[in-house]
Amino acid sequence: MSDNLKTIKELADELGVSKTAINKKVTDRERKLWFAKIGNKFVINEDGQKSIKRMFERVTENQESQTENLEQKPNSQTENFRNNNENNADIKYILDIIEYQKEQIKDLQNTKDEQFKQLSNMQNLLDQQQRLALQDKKLLEEYKSEIKELKSLKMPQEDMKDGSPIRGEAQEEIERLKAQLKLSEEERNKAKEKEPVKAESKKWWHFGRNVK
Repeated sequence: MSDNLKTIKELADELGVSKTAINKKVTDRERKLWFAKIGNKFVINEDGQKSIKRMFERVTENQESQTENLEQKPNSQTENFRNNNENNADIKYILDIIEYQKEQIKDLQNTKDEQFKQLSNMQNLLDQQQRLALQDKKLLEEYKSEIKELKSLKMPQEDMKDGSPIRGEAQEEIERLKAQLKLSEEERNKAKEKEPVKAESKKWWHFGRNVK
């Protein structure tokens, strides 16, 4: 054990008292300040040792007087009294340890609840990110579909550009129709030219007939 730390038994042996006597003198607040648990033992720091020694120094005379009075009683009664005091002190010491362990369990439970809350928040954020990713994917698919439709609408216009096969076929059809129209117009013109000649020859025929 370190020179600065002593177990309750070591300090009790040094002062010539029992562990129970030391536990009775120390309050709960002082125990939290001076006591620490190492392994399965409780040790007292240097400040606690000094304070406990002063406690016993101040009450030395009172203890000696009480001891003399107790020695005057029958040995059996003295022994019973001492045993009862020690038992009560041991019970108080055990209850203090249980209370200390309860506080530790409470701290652990609070830490566990906080960690669970953090995990829940992380899970909610992950779910939200997944939903956003699905929405982005859906929007991307819709965007691709719209682009595809726009490209399909532009294809006929691109097919009509100079040099494209569709443009060439359309131009040939137009030229063919123009030629047919021109031929029809020429035939109509020829037909018109023949009509006045027939009328004039008919008039001369009537004139000759009247002369006779």
